[in-house]
Amino acid sequence: MLSQYDRQQLEMIASRLRMDDPDLAKALRDGKPRPDPTNRRWPFVMIATLSALVFLAGILVGAFGFLFVGTAAFALTVLAYRRYGRRVPRVRVSRRRY
Repeated sequence: MLSQYDRQQLEMIASRLRMDDPDLAKALRDGKPRPDPTNRRWPFVMIATLSALVFLAGILVGAFGFLFVGTAAFALTVLAYRRYGRRVPRVRVSRRRY
């Protein structure tokens, strides 16, 4: 059991959290974390786009080096994108039924 002082301190912390960040307080109360607001996959998309353009330039120019580099870069970017997607925590949201 907590002492009266400890309960008061916890209640003060909880009320301050509710005032400062109500979304976080609600997420903690419901047991659901907030989703990550940033999407960190955009570098993969940019690199894949550039490698596809290098591949297309290799087709237009007829250079085997551009074709090889574009294909290798695109394949590695797709693999990295998929691997990163597995590490990103997914938030499962269940809808309450009333």
